[in-house]
Amino acid sequence: MYNVCMDWLDLFFVFVFGAFVGSFINVVSLRYNTGLSSSRGRSKCFVCATKLKWYELIPILSFFFLRGKCRTCKSKISWQYVTVEVLTGLIFMGIVLRIVRLWPTYSLFEYGMLYSVLFSIYYAFIFSLLLVITIYDIRHKIIPNKLVYWFIGLGFLKLLLFVYCRYAIHSPLTTMDFFDLFAPFALFIPFALLWFLSDGKWIGLGDAKLVFGIGALLGFTFGVGAVVLAFWVGAFWSICLLLYSRLNKRRGGKVGLRTEVPFAPFLVLATIFVFINQIDILGIDKFLSLLY
Repeated sequence: MYNVCMDWLDLFFVFVFGAFVGSFINVVSLRYNTGLSSSRGRSKCFVCATKLKWYELIPILSFFFLRGKCRTCKSKISWQYVTVEVLTGLIFMGIVLRIVRLWPTYSLFEYGMLYSVLFSIYYAFIFSLLLVITIYDIRHKIIPNKLVYWFIGLGFLKLLLFVYCRYAIHSPLTTMDFFDLFAPFALFIPFALLWFLSDGKWIGLGDAKLVFGIGALLGFTFGVGAVVLAFWVGAFWSICLLLYSRLNKRRGGKVGLRTEVPFAPFLVLATIFVFINQIDILGIDKFLSLLY
C-alpha cells in the first residue's frame, strides 16, 4: 500500500510540475513573434495592463480562485490558460507512465535509469514545443518555421539515438526498423504533394513539415496512425461545426465549407495520444509481419 501511495504521489508532483510548465507555454505562445521576451517581464492583464501578483499566477488554482476574471478590471480570463495547464500536466504524467512501462528495455543498458530520465526530459520538452505550435496555429492560422524546424531537429535526434541504442545492445536492424528510419519522408511526401497540387489551398506547407517531424518522432507505424487519427478527428470536428452552423444560424452562420480550420492541433493531439498509449490504430505491424 505504501508503494502504491508513493507512486500516485509522484504522479501528482509530475502533474503539478507540468501545470507550471503549461503556464510558461501560455506565455511563450502569446508572446512569440510579438517582440516581447518570453522569459523576461512580469505577466499582466491584457485589458488593464495591471501587473499580476504571485498568487494570481498559480497554475489552475488562481483561475478558479479569481472566478475566471481579472482581480482589478474584472475582465474575463481566457479558458486557454487553465486548459493548457491541465493538459500539460496530464501529458507529463502520460510521459512518465510510458517510460515506466518501457523500463524492461531501459534496464538492458548500464545507465538505464539515466537514459530513462533524459528521455523523459526530452519528451517533455518536445511535447511542450508542440503545444506552443498548436496554440499559435489556432490563434494565427500559421505554423512558425522556427518552431517546426526545432521539432524536426529533435525528431531526428531520436532517430540517431534509436540507431545508437540498437548498436549498444548488439541488436540488428529489422525490416520494421528501416520503415521507421524512412517514416519522415513517407509521411512528408503525400502532404507536400497535396500542398503543391492545390497551391496551398488543401493543406499548408507547415503541416507537411510538421508530419515530417512526427514521422521522425513516432516511426512508421505510429506516425501513420497519428496522421490518420488526426484526419478522423478533424473531419468529425468539421462536421460538428457545420451542424452547429445550421442549428444556430444567428451565432454560427459564418461557418461553412470554406471556413479555415487549422490542422496542426489535430496532428499534435493525435501524436500525443498515440505516443502515450502506443496504439497501432491501423494494425500496420501485424500486416507487415505477414509480409516479412
